[in-house]
Amino acid sequence: MRLLILGAGGFIGSNLVEYLLAHTDHEVVGIDRSAEKLEGVAGDAFRFIEADVTDAAELLDREVAAADVVVDLVAYAHPSLYVEAPLDVIRLNFLVNLETVDRCVAHGTRLFQFSTSEVYGKPSGDRYVEDESDLVVGPVTRQRWVYSVSKQLLERVIHAHGLAGDLEYTIVRPFNFVGPRFDYLVPAGTKGGPRAFAHFMSALLTGGPIHLVDGGHQRRSFTHIDDASAAVALLLEHPGARNEIFNIGNPANDASIREVVALMMELYEELTGVRPRNELVEISGEEFYGPGYEDTTRVLPDISKLRALGWEPRRDLRTTFRETMRSYLDTPEEDR
Repeated sequence: MRLLILGAGGFIGSNLVEYLLAHTDHEVVGIDRSAEKLEGVAGDAFRFIEADVTDAAELLDREVAAADVVVDLVAYAHPSLYVEAPLDVIRLNFLVNLETVDRCVAHGTRLFQFSTSEVYGKPSGDRYVEDESDLVVGPVTRQRWVYSVSKQLLERVIHAHGLAGDLEYTIVRPFNFVGPRFDYLVPAGTKGGPRAFAHFMSALLTGGPIHLVDGGHQRRSFTHIDDASAAVALLLEHPGARNEIFNIGNPANDASIREVVALMMELYEELTGVRPRNELVEISGEEFYGPGYEDTTRVLPDISKLRALGWEPRRDLRTTFRETMRSYLDTPEEDR
């Protein structure tokens, strides 16, 4: 099978390419603006094209036509961008991805679309179930939700094409993937920017303050990127994945952000022999990310659909964070 992976140079994309080359015989073509995170990832079945998907219409049209499946990972997925640049988030996460949907329809190419667990918004039950849970978000004045609604609208367009019979698709909703090649690190005390792990790891490495947004009581379910990549590889080949939506997550790895900080401090001492003495600073979401921010206490992902196809997450929370942290500690300072 010939796979075209858009966003192959990102955290998920680079790990997925590496996993597919090691565990399948698929031919993989990757497109992204940078191959930095793909350093060391190579194979006769892999070809990388450096290009910006927002400005490469002819190239994309040609590659989509030649592919059996398009895996679309293109997204802005940092909370600070949702409040600082909502129009950019809408353009990329909906409009640019909609062009990919249209190309897949035009060429009869199957689409494997990465969405987000954020489409669920605020809790509407004790578990997030793909085909049952309501999708509930905050008011328009809380532009933090532009990412969620952009992805949700894209899902609805894809589903409508499926109903019309002109597109074969699979949609996945990731739940907090972490692992090697995750977010870039930031200077101590930085507000906004990348996701929580990168802030905490940066603070541990520099001795800076650890910010607990809204007290760090929000809960998340974390998934090791290798478990996630195995799920994607399964869904790419399983006939039961056609025209379906799947959560990819690990409900056993549920923790509050405050609990994550405690675990990371413990693991940091275990891995380095240095006891962290970082100051824990509680800060409001609006002060950390900017006006228009709102958060939610998430509930657990239901992964019954994926389990029914034979997938099961293997790595527990401690292993997931230990391996992710080790990848940063093993990286030379100038490369972080």
